[in-house]
Amino acid sequence: MKNRFALSVTALTAVASTLLAPAARGAEAFKETHRFVFYAVLEGCYEDGLSTDEVAQILRKDARGGYAHFIYACPLCTPALHALEAYRSRPARFYGLKADASTFGPGLASDLKQQLDSDLPEARLMAINAMVKRWITARKTMLRLSEPEQKRLEAELDQMREKGTQVLKRLETESPDVFKLSAFSSVGECAVCNGACGMGLKRRGQE
Repeated sequence: MKNRFALSVTALTAVASTLLAPAARGAEAFKETHRFVFYAVLEGCYEDGLSTDEVAQILRKDARGGYAHFIYACPLCTPALHALEAYRSRPARFYGLKADASTFGPGLASDLKQQLDSDLPEARLMAINAMVKRWITARKTMLRLSEPEQKRLEAELDQMREKGTQVLKRLETESPDVFKLSAFSSVGECAVCNGACGMGLKRRGQE
């Protein structure tokens, strides 16, 4: 009887560990600042009412199969990507409504839409930069952060931007041929990183 009880406890412990492990790993992987960027972008998409085509343009792939407007392994691009993918996979319409609405806002402003639809990669990156900058600012305002909280958040965003910048510089240094073909070759900076830190984006050499 004792042996059976011991085995039962062991089995239950193993099951509990298996069930709890993914949640623990998830909590560890998605830090507070990661979630802040995720929610800022996701809410921004809904409030602006981005169309599925507009999101597809932001998430367009390059010739190598990667996301053209995002830097692989960048700690700020990653949560932004996660949010855009989540928004793109939303239901085609809200349940119970007669209208075919699946978002809240009216869509992108005409100037941003024109930039996003441009054949020039730097124009598309500038549009993405402007959107992220506005979405991050809106979430900061909504959260009503105290001064110490805001300073801590901004310091963490700056650190994440620096890591993303290092990844981009490493690509330019170690794989110059790949970099020249990328959307970033004419700007040399990350659109999402700059936007998350309240910074704009310009062509290289432009004051």
